[in-house]
Amino acid sequence: MPYGIELTARQSSSHYDRVAAAKGTDCMAGGLGKRGTVWQWKGRLFTVCLMVVIGSLWGGQAWLNHSLALADAENLAVSLARSLQYQVHGSLRGVEALLNEVADSLESGHGLTPVQRERYRGRLAGSPEIRNLVVADADGRVTDISVAQPGEAISHGIGTVGDRDYFQALRTGGTSRPLVIGAPVVSRFSGQSSIPVARAIFRGDNSFAGIVVAGIDPREFREQIESVAVEPEGGAALIRSDGIFLARVPRHDEYIGRSVATSPLFRDHLSRSPSGIAHFVSVADGNDKIVAFETLTNYPLVVTVGITSRTALARWKRQTTIEAMVLAVLAASLLMVATLYDLRVALSRRLTEQLAASHDELERQVEERTAHLAASNAELERFAYVASHDLKEPLRSVSGFLQLLDRRYRDKLDAEGHEFIEFAVNAAKRSSAQIDDLLAFSRVGRLDGPPECCDSGALARGALESLAPAMDGLEADVAIGDLPPVWGRPAQLQSVFQNLIGNAVKYHAEGRPPRVDVRAERDSDGMIRFSVADNGIGIEAQYHERVFGIFQRLHPIGRYPGTGIGLAMCRKIIQRHGGRIWLDSRPGAGTTVFFTLKHADGDAPRLQASAQ
Repeated sequence: MPYGIELTARQSSSHYDRVAAAKGTDCMAGGLGKRGTVWQWKGRLFTVCLMVVIGSLWGGQAWLNHSLALADAENLAVSLARSLQYQVHGSLRGVEALLNEVADSLESGHGLTPVQRERYRGRLAGSPEIRNLVVADADGRVTDISVAQPGEAISHGIGTVGDRDYFQALRTGGTSRPLVIGAPVVSRFSGQSSIPVARAIFRGDNSFAGIVVAGIDPREFREQIESVAVEPEGGAALIRSDGIFLARVPRHDEYIGRSVATSPLFRDHLSRSPSGIAHFVSVADGNDKIVAFETLTNYPLVVTVGITSRTALARWKRQTTIEAMVLAVLAASLLMVATLYDLRVALSRRLTEQLAASHDELERQVEERTAHLAASNAELERFAYVASHDLKEPLRSVSGFLQLLDRRYRDKLDAEGHEFIEFAVNAAKRSSAQIDDLLAFSRVGRLDGPPECCDSGALARGALESLAPAMDGLEADVAIGDLPPVWGRPAQLQSVFQNLIGNAVKYHAEGRPPRVDVRAERDSDGMIRFSVADNGIGIEAQYHERVFGIFQRLHPIGRYPGTGIGLAMCRKIIQRHGGRIWLDSRPGAGTTVFFTLKHADGDAPRLQASAQ
């Protein structure tokens, strides 16, 4: 217990004993239990409300970060899917060009000459993804023309492709000349797995004359997929439009030729759009994924790239856990302080009630009671200071021990461990800064003397001098015009100038030095209207009022320093001086903050006090 609380409690207890002996009342603990009212919980209720507000703000920020993490994963998956689409499309376009060239030569009715065969053999030598090139007639019988990769063994014992699905599709396809991609099969000519890509051959009267088919090595597609796969659990695949796997990473050999036509991708998403992003549980491996899918133009194929939700949210989960732990420590500390405060208030209230009840001793005790209450108020103020010091002490200890832990075990911790320590240290420092700013904010409402005639120009220049270390190296140009004298408290008004000029410099636009212009003019109602204009990043219209709230920040914590209390303190000071404060801003065009004060040529205003 801080010594101030202990001293006051001891004094109050002795006085209560005297009153209780005279009046025959119950003991203090019993009396408080019987007369328990809401005011006895005021500090704790306020703390709970404050933590609800802080928790709500933190929860909203955490949810926003959750959405941003998912959006980043979706953008990555879409980019990789498009990259894979371009690779596969390029490979198939080369195969299609070769098949068209062969088909055109055969449709002329002259067949392939030995020179053409050698040329196509050379073409295949430069296209390692094509295992072989086979021509079949209208009945599916392989003709005497068969070209394969150099060194690739060919079996001539089986001479028909009439039973293959791609042959049936081309024979019944009419006079159109589409490129048909068959299901993965074991080639009858090379004895190896291949993906057939076929094109129909027509006679001069547009009657079906046969097909030319190229056997594609599935490893070609697998290598292309491996180049864009993010993680094994996420997977990436090349799938026919009917749901047949042509290639997949991982477990390519296990899935090739299998159908996923009943999966959510084909059932719910591809039926609505040829490309996009989807969230579902994969029927192939059971992982919850973010899947980007792209349908190839001119080809009945779909490429997919997946990222598991676990991977997409891993960093967000770590950061949220650390922040929740820090918030829990802060809540427990504030609740402990509030409990001590409520006990102190309850004791003071009980003593006041006993003073009102002691009518017979009123005259004799007036001076004593008045002095006692004054001492109690002084002790309350001292308690606030001591409590804030005690609240910051565990934060300093946490930060110090974490830094000591980092130094002593630096070579034993991995990068993630150092990152956790850094998050915790930064959070403790932010909490300490918030406590300091909250105390400064609370002191604004305490009356500390009558207003004075202040030289606002000198106050603005004094504020600029205080900001000199923070502005070092920024090449900031701050112009302070001719500012008139006003009524107010110098220290508080200088704090207003320091906050506004500091914000104008801090939120400067990248690529140009900050420019700040401080001016003043007489308003229509006789007040002095000050303006602090800058050329910074600006503020969107929907946030013009929000920025004056306590703990309101428009940017991530790491981007700009501060606790979000500066403008709230400025508004509190200006309102207590009988003025008002507002701003005008546009994104990218800078911000101008206006506030009004009473000119010193009139009577001094009565400053408004706030409860402490």
